[in-house]
Amino acid sequence: MNVAGHILLCQAIRQQEVETARLILGKGVDVNGLDGDRTSPLMYASQNGNSELVNLCLGAGAKVDLVGRHGLTALMVAAMAQQEWVVERLLLAGAKVNLVNEDGTTALMVAAYKGSVEIVEQLLAAGATLNQSDRDQDTALNLAIQGRHPAVVRLLLTKGANPYQGYGSLVLAVSERAIACVDVLLAFGVNPNLPSSDGRTPLMHAAMAGSVDIVEKLLAAGAEVDFSDLNGDTALILAIEQGDEAIAARLLAAGATFTQTESLLPLAALSGCVPLVQFLLSRSLAIDSQDESGDTALHAAALEGYRDMVHCLVDAGARVDVVNVQGDTPLLIAVYQGHGAIAATLLDNGADINFSNDGETALTIAVKEKHNNLIELLIDQGANPNQRFAKGKTLLMQAADQGNLSLMKTLIAAKADVNARDDFWATPLMWAAHRGFTDAVQLLLDHAPDLDLNATNKRGDTALKIAQFNKCEAIAALLKQKGASS
Repeated sequence: MNVAGHILLCQAIRQQEVETARLILGKGVDVNGLDGDRTSPLMYASQNGNSELVNLCLGAGAKVDLVGRHGLTALMVAAMAQQEWVVERLLLAGAKVNLVNEDGTTALMVAAYKGSVEIVEQLLAAGATLNQSDRDQDTALNLAIQGRHPAVVRLLLTKGANPYQGYGSLVLAVSERAIACVDVLLAFGVNPNLPSSDGRTPLMHAAMAGSVDIVEKLLAAGAEVDFSDLNGDTALILAIEQGDEAIAARLLAAGATFTQTESLLPLAALSGCVPLVQFLLSRSLAIDSQDESGDTALHAAALEGYRDMVHCLVDAGARVDVVNVQGDTPLLIAVYQGHGAIAATLLDNGADINFSNDGETALTIAVKEKHNNLIELLIDQGANPNQRFAKGKTLLMQAADQGNLSLMKTLIAAKADVNARDDFWATPLMWAAHRGFTDAVQLLLDHAPDLDLNATNKRGDTALKIAQFNKCEAIAALLKQKGASS
Protein backbone atom coordinates (compact mmCIF):
# COMPACT_ATOMS: atom_id res chain seq x y z
CA MET A 1 0.00 0.00 0.00
CA ASN A 2 1.15 3.55 -0.73
CA VAL A 3 1.34 4.73 2.90
CA ALA A 4 2.16 8.33 2.08
CA GLY A 5 -0.64 8.48 -0.46
CA HIS A 6 -3.12 7.01 2.01
CA ILE A 7 -2.17 9.58 4.66
CA LEU A 8 -2.68 12.37 2.13
CA LEU A 9 -6.05 10.90 1.13
CA CYS A 10 -7.31 10.78 4.72
CA GLN A 11 -6.04 14.30 5.30
CA ALA A 12 -7.82 15.61 2.22
CA ILE A 13 -11.10 13.99 3.29
CA ARG A 14 -10.82 15.31 6.85
CA GLN A 15 -10.32 18.78 5.41
CA GLN A 16 -13.15 18.18 2.91
CA GLU A 17 -10.93 18.85 -0.12
CA VAL A 18 -12.96 16.95 -2.71
CA GLU A 19 -10.79 17.56 -5.77
CA THR A 20 -7.60 16.69 -3.92
CA ALA A 21 -9.16 13.45 -2.71
CA ARG A 22 -10.35 12.68 -6.26
CA LEU A 23 -6.85 13.30 -7.63
CA ILE A 24 -5.22 11.03 -5.03
CA LEU A 25 -7.71 8.23 -5.67
CA GLY A 26 -7.03 8.63 -9.39
CA LYS A 27 -3.41 7.73 -8.72
CA GLY A 28 -4.46 4.32 -7.40
CA VAL A 29 -4.27 4.90 -3.65
CA ASP A 30 -6.16 2.13 -1.78
CA VAL A 31 -9.47 3.53 -0.55
CA ASN A 32 -9.78 0.67 1.98
CA GLY A 33 -6.62 1.36 3.92
CA LEU A 34 -6.67 2.40 7.58
CA ASP A 35 -4.52 5.23 8.91
CA GLY A 36 -2.65 5.35 12.23
CA ASP A 37 -5.96 5.87 14.03
CA ARG A 38 -7.34 2.77 12.29
CA THR A 39 -9.85 4.93 10.43
CA SER A 40 -10.70 4.57 6.75
CA PRO A 41 -11.36 7.35 4.21
CA LEU A 42 -15.05 6.37 4.12
CA MET A 43 -15.26 6.69 7.90
CA TYR A 44 -13.81 10.20 7.75
CA ALA A 45 -16.21 11.12 4.97
CA SER A 46 -19.13 9.65 6.93
CA GLN A 47 -18.14 11.64 9.98
CA ASN A 48 -18.03 15.02 8.27
CA GLY A 49 -21.15 14.31 6.22
CA ASN A 50 -19.81 15.49 2.87
CA SER A 51 -22.00 13.78 0.28
CA GLU A 52 -19.46 14.19 -2.54
CA LEU A 53 -16.72 12.56 -0.52
CA VAL A 54 -18.96 9.70 0.63
CA ASN A 55 -19.99 9.02 -2.97
CA LEU A 56 -16.40 9.40 -4.13
CA CYS A 57 -15.19 6.75 -1.65
CA LEU A 58 -18.02 4.37 -2.47
CA GLY A 59 -17.46 4.89 -6.18
CA ALA A 60 -13.79 4.04 -5.70
CA GLY A 61 -14.73 0.69 -4.15
CA ALA A 62 -14.78 1.51 -0.45
CA LYS A 63 -15.89 -1.46 1.65
CA VAL A 64 -18.96 -0.18 3.42
CA ASP A 65 -18.56 -2.54 6.40
CA LEU A 66 -14.81 -2.21 6.87
CA VAL A 67 -14.02 -2.43 10.59
CA GLY A 68 -11.76 0.20 12.13
CA ARG A 69 -10.71 1.40 15.56
CA HIS A 70 -12.71 -0.10 18.45
CA GLY A 71 -14.66 -2.18 15.95
CA LEU A 72 -16.40 0.85 14.43
CA THR A 73 -17.90 0.81 10.95
CA ALA A 74 -18.74 3.76 8.72
CA LEU A 75 -22.43 3.32 9.61
CA MET A 76 -21.68 3.60 13.32
CA VAL A 77 -19.51 6.66 12.69
CA ALA A 78 -22.29 8.31 10.69
CA ALA A 79 -24.83 7.55 13.41
CA MET A 80 -22.48 8.95 16.04
CA ALA A 81 -22.03 12.14 14.01
CA GLN A 82 -25.81 12.29 13.43
CA GLN A 83 -25.32 12.41 9.66
CA GLU A 84 -28.79 11.38 8.53
CA TRP A 85 -28.07 11.53 4.78
CA VAL A 86 -24.89 9.47 5.15
CA VAL A 87 -26.73 6.77 7.09
CA GLU A 88 -29.27 6.53 4.29
CA ARG A 89 -26.52 6.38 1.64
CA LEU A 90 -24.57 3.67 3.49
CA LEU A 91 -27.69 1.57 3.94
CA LEU A 92 -28.38 1.86 0.20
CA ALA A 93 -24.80 0.73 -0.37
CA GLY A 94 -25.52 -2.44 1.61
CA ALA A 95 -24.20 -1.57 5.07
CA LYS A 96 -25.02 -4.31 7.58
CA VAL A 97 -27.22 -2.68 10.16
CA ASN A 98 -26.64 -5.10 13.06
CA LEU A 99 -22.84 -5.26 13.16
CA VAL A 100 -21.41 -4.60 16.64
CA ASN A 101 -18.24 -2.88 17.79
CA GLU A 102 -15.91 -4.29 20.43
CA ASP A 103 -18.34 -3.18 23.17
CA GLY A 104 -21.26 -4.95 21.53
CA THR A 105 -22.79 -1.64 20.44
CA THR A 106 -24.79 -1.39 17.23
CA ALA A 107 -25.47 1.63 15.03
CA LEU A 108 -29.00 1.73 16.47
CA MET A 109 -27.66 1.99 20.00
CA VAL A 110 -25.34 4.79 18.94
CA ALA A 111 -28.16 6.69 17.27
CA ALA A 112 -30.44 6.21 20.27
CA TYR A 113 -27.81 7.55 22.67
CA LYS A 114 -27.19 10.54 20.41
CA GLY A 115 -30.92 11.25 20.23
CA SER A 116 -31.48 11.21 16.47
CA VAL A 117 -35.10 10.20 15.89
CA GLU A 118 -34.64 10.23 12.11
CA ILE A 119 -31.60 7.95 12.13
CA VAL A 120 -33.26 5.58 14.61
CA GLU A 121 -36.22 5.35 12.24
CA GLN A 122 -33.89 4.70 9.27
CA LEU A 123 -32.05 1.92 11.06
CA LEU A 124 -35.22 0.26 12.30
CA ALA A 125 -36.66 0.38 8.78
CA ALA A 126 -33.47 -1.30 7.57
CA GLY A 127 -33.95 -4.19 10.01
CA ALA A 128 -32.01 -3.12 13.10
CA THR A 129 -32.58 -5.49 16.01
CA LEU A 130 -34.63 -3.50 18.49
CA ASN A 131 -33.88 -5.26 21.77
CA GLN A 132 -30.28 -6.28 21.21
CA SER A 133 -28.05 -5.54 24.21
CA ASP A 134 -24.40 -4.56 24.42
CA ARG A 135 -21.68 -5.86 26.71
CA ASP A 136 -23.13 -3.84 29.61
CA GLN A 137 -26.60 -5.30 28.94
CA ASP A 138 -27.83 -1.92 27.71
CA THR A 139 -30.36 -1.81 24.88
CA ALA A 140 -31.07 1.05 22.51
CA LEU A 141 -33.93 2.03 24.81
CA ASN A 142 -31.68 2.22 27.84
CA LEU A 143 -29.08 4.19 25.94
CA ALA A 144 -31.73 6.67 24.81
CA ILE A 145 -32.63 7.12 28.47
CA GLN A 146 -29.00 7.62 29.43
CA GLY A 147 -28.78 10.26 26.73
CA ARG A 148 -32.01 11.85 28.03
CA HIS A 149 -33.87 11.69 24.74
CA PRO A 150 -37.60 11.21 25.49
CA ALA A 151 -38.57 11.43 21.81
CA VAL A 152 -36.33 8.47 20.99
CA VAL A 153 -37.63 6.61 24.04
CA ARG A 154 -41.19 7.15 22.80
CA LEU A 155 -40.29 5.97 19.29
CA LEU A 156 -38.56 2.82 20.52
CA LEU A 157 -41.44 1.91 22.82
CA THR A 158 -43.87 2.46 19.96
CA LYS A 159 -41.80 0.07 17.85
CA GLY A 160 -41.91 -2.59 20.56
CA ALA A 161 -38.82 -2.03 22.71
CA ASN A 162 -38.85 -4.13 25.89
CA PRO A 163 -38.72 -1.79 28.91
CA TYR A 164 -38.08 -4.66 31.32
CA GLN A 165 -34.93 -6.00 29.70
CA GLY A 166 -31.70 -5.95 31.69
CA TYR A 167 -31.62 -3.45 34.53
CA GLY A 168 -35.08 -2.10 33.71
CA SER A 169 -35.74 1.08 31.77
CA LEU A 170 -37.87 2.82 34.39
CA VAL A 171 -35.35 2.18 37.14
CA LEU A 172 -32.62 3.48 34.85
CA ALA A 173 -34.58 6.64 34.01
CA VAL A 174 -35.24 7.21 37.70
CA SER A 175 -31.61 6.65 38.68
CA GLU A 176 -30.48 9.04 35.93
CA ARG A 177 -33.11 11.56 37.11
CA ALA A 178 -34.29 11.73 33.49
CA ILE A 179 -37.73 13.08 34.36
CA ALA A 180 -39.00 13.48 30.79
CA CYS A 181 -38.09 9.86 30.06
CA VAL A 182 -39.84 8.76 33.26
CA ASP A 183 -42.97 10.53 31.99
CA VAL A 184 -42.81 8.69 28.67
CA LEU A 185 -42.29 5.29 30.29
CA LEU A 186 -45.14 5.77 32.75
CA ALA A 187 -47.41 7.02 29.95
CA PHE A 188 -46.69 3.75 28.11
CA GLY A 189 -47.83 1.84 31.18
CA VAL A 190 -44.46 0.55 32.39
CA ASN A 191 -45.00 -1.18 35.74
CA PRO A 192 -43.86 1.18 38.53
CA ASN A 193 -43.58 -1.68 41.02
CA LEU A 194 -41.37 -4.08 39.10
CA PRO A 195 -38.01 -4.34 40.87
CA SER A 196 -34.76 -4.21 38.95
CA SER A 197 -32.01 -6.82 39.14
CA ASP A 198 -30.89 -5.38 42.49
CA GLY A 199 -34.32 -6.08 44.00
CA ARG A 200 -35.30 -2.43 44.32
CA THR A 201 -38.30 -0.76 42.76
CA PRO A 202 -38.29 2.52 40.83
CA LEU A 203 -39.66 4.29 43.92
CA MET A 204 -36.74 3.03 45.99
CA HIS A 205 -34.30 4.23 43.36
CA ALA A 206 -36.05 7.60 43.29
CA ALA A 207 -35.56 7.85 47.05
CA MET A 208 -31.86 7.13 46.62
CA ALA A 209 -31.56 9.59 43.73
CA GLY A 210 -33.14 12.34 45.80
CA SER A 211 -35.80 13.41 43.31
CA VAL A 212 -39.04 14.51 44.95
CA ASP A 213 -40.57 15.17 41.53
CA ILE A 214 -39.99 11.60 40.39
CA VAL A 215 -41.25 10.24 43.71
CA GLU A 216 -44.45 12.22 43.14
CA LYS A 217 -44.84 10.83 39.61
CA LEU A 218 -44.29 7.25 40.73
CA LEU A 219 -46.74 7.55 43.61
CA ALA A 220 -49.31 9.02 41.22
CA ALA A 221 -48.72 6.02 38.93
CA GLY A 222 -49.49 3.60 41.75
CA ALA A 223 -46.06 2.80 43.17
CA GLU A 224 -46.23 0.62 46.28
CA VAL A 225 -44.81 2.72 49.09
CA ASP A 226 -43.75 -0.04 51.51
CA PHE A 227 -42.12 -2.51 49.10
CA SER A 228 -38.90 -3.86 50.65
CA ASP A 229 -35.76 -5.23 49.05
CA LEU A 230 -33.75 -8.31 50.05
CA ASN A 231 -32.21 -6.36 52.94
CA GLY A 232 -35.62 -5.32 54.23
CA ASP A 233 -35.05 -1.72 53.17
CA THR A 234 -38.00 0.33 51.97
CA ALA A 235 -38.06 3.58 50.04
CA LEU A 236 -38.50 5.40 53.36
CA ILE A 237 -35.42 3.77 54.87
CA LEU A 238 -33.38 4.61 51.77
CA ALA A 239 -34.57 8.23 51.88
CA ILE A 240 -33.54 8.44 55.53
CA GLU A 241 -30.18 6.90 54.69
CA GLN A 242 -29.66 9.65 52.12
CA GLY A 243 -30.66 12.32 54.62
CA ASP A 244 -33.57 13.45 52.48
CA GLU A 245 -36.20 15.02 54.72
CA ALA A 246 -38.46 16.09 51.84
CA ILE A 247 -38.76 12.60 50.36
CA ALA A 248 -39.14 10.97 53.77
CA ALA A 249 -41.98 13.37 54.56
CA ARG A 250 -43.65 12.74 51.20
CA LEU A 251 -43.46 8.96 51.62
CA LEU A 252 -44.93 9.14 55.11
CA ALA A 253 -47.71 11.36 53.77
CA ALA A 254 -48.36 8.66 51.17
CA GLY A 255 -48.82 6.07 53.90
CA ALA A 256 -45.32 4.67 54.35
CA THR A 257 -44.88 2.86 57.64
CA PHE A 258 -41.85 2.82 59.89
CA THR A 259 -39.97 -0.48 59.72
CA GLN A 260 -36.66 -1.26 61.42
CA THR A 261 -37.68 1.49 63.82
CA GLU A 262 -34.73 0.98 66.18
CA SER A 263 -32.21 1.79 63.46
CA LEU A 264 -33.97 4.69 61.73
CA LEU A 265 -32.78 7.53 63.95
CA PRO A 266 -29.13 6.36 64.03
CA LEU A 267 -29.34 6.00 60.24
CA ALA A 268 -30.70 9.53 59.90
CA ALA A 269 -27.97 10.89 62.16
CA LEU A 270 -25.31 9.26 59.98
CA SER A 271 -26.59 11.33 57.06
CA GLY A 272 -25.83 14.54 58.93
CA CYS A 273 -29.23 16.05 58.12
CA VAL A 274 -30.41 17.78 61.30
CA PRO A 275 -33.87 18.72 59.92
CA LEU A 276 -34.48 15.06 59.06
CA VAL A 277 -33.64 13.95 62.60
CA GLN A 278 -35.86 16.67 64.02
CA PHE A 279 -38.66 15.58 61.70
CA LEU A 280 -38.33 11.94 62.77
CA LEU A 281 -38.30 12.93 66.43
CA SER A 282 -41.52 14.82 65.79
CA ARG A 283 -42.96 11.50 64.55
CA SER A 284 -42.29 9.99 67.98
CA LEU A 285 -39.19 7.94 67.18
CA ALA A 286 -37.32 7.17 70.40
CA ILE A 287 -34.29 9.42 70.69
CA ASP A 288 -32.12 6.73 72.31
CA SER A 289 -33.16 3.85 70.06
CA GLN A 290 -30.24 1.54 69.25
CA ASP A 291 -29.53 -0.26 66.00
CA GLU A 292 -28.12 -3.79 65.68
CA SER A 293 -24.69 -2.51 66.73
CA GLY A 294 -26.18 -0.83 69.77
CA ASP A 295 -25.46 2.60 68.35
CA THR A 296 -27.79 5.49 69.06
CA ALA A 297 -28.14 8.59 66.92
CA LEU A 298 -25.65 10.25 69.27
CA HIS A 299 -23.09 7.50 68.64
CA ALA A 300 -23.53 8.06 64.89
CA ALA A 301 -23.18 11.83 65.15
CA ALA A 302 -20.07 11.49 67.33
CA LEU A 303 -18.53 9.07 64.86
CA GLU A 304 -19.03 11.35 61.86
CA GLY A 305 -18.12 14.55 63.67
CA TYR A 306 -21.48 16.27 63.14
CA ARG A 307 -21.38 19.03 65.78
CA ASP A 308 -24.80 20.48 64.94
CA MET A 309 -26.31 17.02 65.09
CA VAL A 310 -24.78 16.38 68.51
CA HIS A 311 -26.17 19.68 69.79
CA CYS A 312 -29.59 18.86 68.34
CA LEU A 313 -29.66 15.46 70.04
CA VAL A 314 -28.44 16.51 73.46
CA ASP A 315 -30.80 19.50 73.41
CA ALA A 316 -33.62 17.06 72.65
CA GLY A 317 -32.67 14.96 75.68
CA ALA A 318 -30.46 12.20 74.27
CA ARG A 319 -28.65 10.17 76.92
CA VAL A 320 -24.92 10.75 76.61
CA ASP A 321 -23.68 7.52 78.21
CA VAL A 322 -25.54 4.82 76.27
CA VAL A 323 -23.16 1.90 75.64
CA ASN A 324 -23.14 0.10 72.28
CA VAL A 325 -22.36 -3.56 71.57
CA GLN A 326 -18.64 -2.80 71.41
CA GLY A 327 -18.79 -1.24 74.86
CA ASP A 328 -18.31 2.33 73.62
CA THR A 329 -20.12 5.48 74.67
CA PRO A 330 -20.48 8.47 72.32
CA LEU A 331 -17.63 10.15 74.22
CA LEU A 332 -15.21 7.27 73.60
CA ILE A 333 -16.09 7.33 69.90
CA ALA A 334 -15.67 11.11 69.65
CA VAL A 335 -12.27 10.93 71.34
CA TYR A 336 -11.11 8.06 69.15
CA GLN A 337 -12.03 10.09 66.05
CA GLY A 338 -10.33 13.20 67.42
CA HIS A 339 -13.53 15.27 67.51
CA GLY A 340 -12.58 17.66 70.32
CA ALA A 341 -15.56 20.01 70.08
CA ILE A 342 -17.99 17.10 70.23
CA ALA A 343 -16.16 15.57 73.19
CA ALA A 344 -16.42 18.92 74.97
CA THR A 345 -20.16 19.11 74.27
CA LEU A 346 -20.71 15.60 75.60
CA LEU A 347 -18.72 16.36 78.74
CA ASP A 348 -20.66 19.59 79.26
CA ASN A 349 -23.82 17.50 79.13
CA GLY A 350 -22.72 15.01 81.75
CA ALA A 351 -20.77 12.31 79.90
CA ASP A 352 -18.79 10.07 82.27
CA ILE A 353 -15.21 11.14 81.67
CA ASN A 354 -13.73 8.05 83.35
CA PHE A 355 -16.05 5.43 81.82
CA SER A 356 -13.99 2.36 80.97
CA ASN A 357 -14.49 -0.05 78.12
CA ASP A 358 -12.37 -3.03 79.14
CA GLY A 359 -9.73 -0.69 80.51
CA GLU A 360 -9.99 1.91 77.75
CA THR A 361 -11.11 5.35 78.88
CA ALA A 362 -11.44 8.59 76.97
CA LEU A 363 -8.03 9.67 78.25
CA THR A 364 -6.21 6.42 77.44
CA ILE A 365 -7.69 6.53 73.94
CA ALA A 366 -6.60 10.15 73.47
CA VAL A 367 -3.07 9.21 74.54
CA LYS A 368 -2.88 6.17 72.26
CA GLU A 369 -4.22 8.16 69.30
CA LYS A 370 -1.95 11.13 70.16
CA HIS A 371 -4.82 13.64 70.22
CA ASN A 372 -2.98 16.23 72.32
CA ASN A 373 -5.83 18.75 72.29
CA LEU A 374 -8.15 16.13 73.72
CA ILE A 375 -5.65 15.04 76.35
CA GLU A 376 -5.54 18.57 77.74
CA LEU A 377 -9.33 18.90 77.55
CA LEU A 378 -9.91 15.63 79.39
CA ILE A 379 -7.39 16.35 82.11
CA ASP A 380 -8.79 19.86 82.57
CA GLN A 381 -12.25 18.30 82.89
CA GLY A 382 -11.07 15.97 85.63
CA ALA A 383 -9.99 12.77 83.92
CA ASN A 384 -7.93 10.52 86.18
CA PRO A 385 -4.25 11.04 85.17
CA ASN A 386 -3.27 7.74 86.78
CA GLN A 387 -5.34 5.48 84.55
CA ARG A 388 -3.55 2.39 83.38
CA PHE A 389 -3.10 0.46 80.16
CA ALA A 390 -2.49 -3.27 79.88
CA LYS A 391 0.12 -4.75 82.24
CA GLY A 392 -0.36 -1.88 84.66
CA LYS A 393 1.31 0.75 82.49
CA THR A 394 0.21 4.25 83.49
CA LEU A 395 -0.32 7.17 81.16
CA LEU A 396 2.91 8.77 82.38
CA MET A 397 4.81 5.55 81.66
CA GLN A 398 3.31 5.49 78.18
CA ALA A 399 4.38 9.10 77.59
CA ALA A 400 7.89 8.38 78.89
CA ASP A 401 8.06 5.27 76.71
CA GLN A 402 7.22 7.45 73.68
CA GLY A 403 9.42 10.38 74.69
CA ASN A 404 6.32 12.59 74.57
CA LEU A 405 7.55 15.55 76.62
CA SER A 406 4.42 17.65 76.18
CA LEU A 407 2.20 14.88 77.49
CA MET A 408 4.59 14.17 80.35
CA LYS A 409 4.45 17.83 81.44
CA THR A 410 0.65 17.81 81.25
CA LEU A 411 0.37 14.63 83.31
CA ILE A 412 2.89 15.73 85.94
CA ALA A 413 1.07 19.07 86.28
CA ALA A 414 -2.14 17.07 86.79
CA LYS A 415 -0.50 15.23 89.72
CA ALA A 416 0.16 11.96 87.92
CA ASP A 417 2.05 9.54 90.17
CA VAL A 418 5.70 9.85 89.10
CA ASN A 419 6.64 6.77 91.13
CA ALA A 420 3.82 4.48 89.97
CA ARG A 421 4.85 0.94 89.09
CA ASP A 422 3.55 -1.38 86.39
CA ASP A 423 3.17 -5.14 86.70
CA PHE A 424 6.97 -5.54 86.32
CA TRP A 425 7.48 -2.82 88.94
CA ALA A 426 8.92 -0.45 86.33
CA THR A 427 8.51 3.30 86.94
CA PRO A 428 8.15 6.16 84.42
CA LEU A 429 11.84 6.96 85.01
CA MET A 430 12.83 3.39 84.11
CA TRP A 431 10.79 3.53 80.91
CA ALA A 432 12.49 6.77 79.84
CA ALA A 433 15.93 5.37 80.71
CA HIS A 434 15.19 2.12 78.88
CA ARG A 435 14.25 4.00 75.70
CA GLY A 436 17.25 6.31 75.93
CA PHE A 437 15.17 9.49 76.04
CA THR A 438 17.52 11.91 77.79
CA ASP A 439 15.07 14.82 77.61
CA ALA A 440 12.34 12.70 79.21
CA VAL A 441 14.68 11.74 82.06
CA GLN A 442 15.69 15.38 82.50
CA LEU A 443 12.03 16.45 82.59
CA LEU A 444 11.25 13.97 85.36
CA LEU A 445 14.28 15.10 87.33
CA ASP A 446 13.33 18.78 86.94
CA HIS A 447 9.57 18.58 87.52
CA ALA A 448 9.09 15.71 89.95
CA PRO A 449 10.70 16.56 93.29
CA ASP A 450 9.38 13.36 94.86
CA LEU A 451 10.92 11.16 92.16
CA ASP A 452 12.33 7.92 93.55
CA LEU A 453 15.70 7.60 91.79
CA ASN A 454 16.57 4.25 93.31
CA ALA A 455 13.35 2.30 92.85
CA THR A 456 13.94 -1.23 91.54
CA ASN A 457 11.93 -3.42 89.21
CA LYS A 458 11.30 -7.13 89.69
CA ARG A 459 14.84 -7.92 88.52
CA GLY A 460 16.28 -5.48 91.02
CA ASP A 461 17.30 -3.01 88.30
CA THR A 462 17.27 0.72 88.97
CA ALA A 463 16.89 3.38 86.30
CA LEU A 464 20.66 3.97 86.48
CA LYS A 465 21.46 0.29 85.99
CA ILE A 466 19.09 0.17 83.00
CA ALA A 467 20.78 3.22 81.46
CA GLN A 468 24.24 1.72 82.00
CA PHE A 469 23.18 -1.61 80.52
CA ASN A 470 21.85 0.16 77.41
CA LYS A 471 25.01 2.31 77.22
CA CYS A 472 23.03 5.54 77.60
CA GLU A 473 25.93 7.48 79.11
CA ALA A 474 24.22 10.88 79.15
CA ILE A 475 21.27 9.49 81.10
CA ALA A 476 23.57 7.62 83.48
CA ALA A 477 25.51 10.83 84.14
CA LEU A 478 22.32 12.78 84.86
CA LEU A 479 21.09 10.16 87.31
CA LYS A 480 24.46 9.97 89.12
CA GLN A 481 24.53 13.76 89.35
CA LYS A 482 21.17 13.62 91.14
CA GLY A 483 22.43 10.97 93.54
CA ALA A 484 21.10 7.80 91.95
CA SER A 485 22.79 4.51 92.75
CA SER A 486 23.03 1.39 90.61
